Amino acid sequence: MEQIIEEIKKEMQRAVTKFPTWPTDPVHASAVVTEESGELAQSVLECIYEPHKSSKADVRAEAIQTATMAIRFLLSMDKYEFKKSEEHTQN
Repeated sequence: MEQIIEEIKKEMQRAVTKFPTWPTDPVHASAVVTEESGELAQSVLECIYEPHKSSKADVRAEAIQTATMAIRFLLSMDKYEFKKSEEHTQN
């Protein structure tokens, strides 16, 4: 467990250096987490059905990235603006 936490910390440093800002809108912030989760799912599926495209190491890396983005989401809970977005009608 300690090794996983250390990997997440390292990924957090890398991610914050590369992308120092984070959305204030929780919908956009959750989309970042969802995008990473989608990459994890894709990596798992490729590892199973197209093993030449992915490995357990790739799956692990995607899981670490997903966990990192989930933590970034949680770290901003007090900064989110939970308000309704502007809407428009469609014809």
